[in-house]
Amino acid sequence: MRYLLRLILILLLTGPLATSLWAQADLARRKQYLEESLRLNVQQDHRHPISRRVTFQDSTWLDWQRRTGELPPDFSTLPSVPFLPDPLISGTTGKRIQTAADWSQERNRIRREFQHWISGTVPPAPASVNPRILSDRYEGAVRIQWIELSFGPENRARMTLELMIPPGKGSLPVYMTPVTHRGWAQLAVKRGYIGCVYAGADTQDDTQAYQALYPDYDFTGLMRRAWGASRVVDYLVTRDEVNPAQIAITGHSRNGKQALWAAAFDERFAAVISSSCGTGGITPWRFSDPQYGNQTIDDICANAAHWFHPRLRFFFGREDRLPIDQNQLLALIAPRSLLLTYSTVERQLNPWANEQCYQSAKTVYDFLGSPAKIGLLPRMGEHAVTTRDVERCLDFLDNQFKRKTARWENVRYCDFSYVNWLRTTKTVRPSWPAIRLNEAKDTLALGRRKQAIRARLNWLLGDEPAGVKPNPVAPTTIDRVDWIDGITGRPKPKRATITYLGPYTAMGDHLSGTLYQPDGPLNPGKKRPVVIYLHSYNYNTGYAVGYKPEGGRGNEVLFQEILDQGFAVLAIDLLGFGNRLEEGTYFYERFPGWSKMGKMVSDVRACVDALEQYEGLDNQQIYVLGETIGGRVALMAAALDQRIAGVAVVAAFSPWRTSTKQYESLKNDAYQHGFLPRLGLFAENPQQAPVDYDEIMACIAPRPLLVIAPSLNRHADPSAVQSAMDRVKTVYGIYQKTSALQFQAPPEINRITAPMRADLTRFLIQSDKQ
Repeated sequence: MRYLLRLILILLLTGPLATSLWAQADLARRKQYLEESLRLNVQQDHRHPISRRVTFQDSTWLDWQRRTGELPPDFSTLPSVPFLPDPLISGTTGKRIQTAADWSQERNRIRREFQHWISGTVPPAPASVNPRILSDRYEGAVRIQWIELSFGPENRARMTLELMIPPGKGSLPVYMTPVTHRGWAQLAVKRGYIGCVYAGADTQDDTQAYQALYPDYDFTGLMRRAWGASRVVDYLVTRDEVNPAQIAITGHSRNGKQALWAAAFDERFAAVISSSCGTGGITPWRFSDPQYGNQTIDDICANAAHWFHPRLRFFFGREDRLPIDQNQLLALIAPRSLLLTYSTVERQLNPWANEQCYQSAKTVYDFLGSPAKIGLLPRMGEHAVTTRDVERCLDFLDNQFKRKTARWENVRYCDFSYVNWLRTTKTVRPSWPAIRLNEAKDTLALGRRKQAIRARLNWLLGDEPAGVKPNPVAPTTIDRVDWIDGITGRPKPKRATITYLGPYTAMGDHLSGTLYQPDGPLNPGKKRPVVIYLHSYNYNTGYAVGYKPEGGRGNEVLFQEILDQGFAVLAIDLLGFGNRLEEGTYFYERFPGWSKMGKMVSDVRACVDALEQYEGLDNQQIYVLGETIGGRVALMAAALDQRIAGVAVVAAFSPWRTSTKQYESLKNDAYQHGFLPRLGLFAENPQQAPVDYDEIMACIAPRPLLVIAPSLNRHADPSAVQSAMDRVKTVYGIYQKTSALQFQAPPEINRITAPMRADLTRFLIQSDKQ
């Protein structure tokens, strides 16, 4: 009888009925994901002209979704990989790649995944390309030819190119770039390269017609241009003047993306120089969500819908579930030469994210025995490049092609290594008894536990060197503190008086900032409350931009709404961010016993010191508002500094002690960003972390505290956050101040939306009245 019951159960679980039930559940989940995607993505129905259509049939993403009926994947079946996927771990077997044959198989898998999710599928190479010389002339000693290639179905596909062939013996290297960058090619010709300019850019795009000529392939605009570049190579290798082993492809911004894509799928490109290509280029998708201050999936897929496959948009807010990322695309180029160059202060890319991508791809170069073939060239300046930048890139090519030897160094600004830090400091993990916050029954018992919590938090933040207090702050007469501000910009609310603090008489240890105050005089006898704003992971711009789903500059809108309620706002760049990027580079060489987070908390304390003395500001009403990393700094600063009257944070934390492979909160702070290296001592046993966020927030009680923890924030474990807030609520209850604690978990991702801005300002108003 027992055997019969077991057999019936197996049939129910594996038979047609079970299959049907599983399929219905899968379909229901995917429909729910679609509803979330429609709600989270902005500018869904932004209609595009023919040259920028999402697909040949569809103008917008919504058109495509309605026509195809395609649903998001079942994200519950896709593994969460919060950091970059290891390119040397097989996506098929999960095992480490050991041989060239293993890597060859993995390369094929990466190409398939990339085409499915990002670029669309490409046709096979045509059997032949047929050249037609349109013109042939000389400018001095340089031969210039315009050539039209025809190929494909009924020979109707076209690609136009210009060759600039300098005098020289034997075959020459080729510098290939879209028509937009003809000036770059001119510089290359001066240095003995054949300049090759092809019609694969916005100003002249022969590849647009490929959509209709190849209707069975859904390759996107950038992939069509990349595929068109390969057709140019089909022709170049037939020319006697060309060295087929030294063909380089280059491009800037969107053209830099397509240069990477072209080389990843065509091994005849011996070298690639990708300039400022950002999201979809060398900036990984996983580090292109709202908290990183660069271009996000929803933005780039709405405003440049033709660049990427419509499937990509499903992953906005779920970037960790994407089966492929840009570091794996770069790895496809190994062991051929690859240079990544960009400005560290551009608004649409993140230097930390770029360095993560570089470092990951370099592991493949190391594996293949070609570590010197990959280069990194960060610069400071506008998005557009100058002659000095192009010449430096040509130096890299000269080195790689062994034509000349130029001095070269790969520069990194965010190169923290936990292993090196541990080797240098030899820090030993302490052993402390549990604090048992839940056992505190009165304020006296809470006070003893707070003392222990603060001691452990101070240990975690590290040993701050002795210092002295600054002179009183004074505003500067210039319109910005740093020249970098002229590139990144700074929020400029319309109804505000803006004062720049520094550089000559700044806050704390030469800390500059911007003070925003409402227009108009103060009422007699009144002082303004003030909010210290701490930004997100904007390594490129600091507090300058922020995220705004409705478009524009989020922090400008946020600051204006706070100012309109009568508050002043003081904004600073955190250590290692914005115009302080370089300040963070050698931090642990200068202060091995301290931490970056410790310095950030110290800087907040310096802001409070300065505001206490600033005429017209209420030193009893100093609040701190932070998002993501800025939120964590805000919580720690308030836990240690009783002068802070209240705190509001958005998407600030996931508890350390419940860290998992999906929610890597501990390793994020200790390893990835190097904010709290001492926390890394507990990486293998996170539950033994000396303190956690519930205890840190307990030290803020009974002061006003608002925690907005978006439930769809992929960086935070919602159940662990909820449990932490339940414990904090108990602490506020002991003080009989439960109304001072506010907790919200809106169905949103890690960004400040318009409703959140309203809640933040409402909280500040309520706190100011208490």
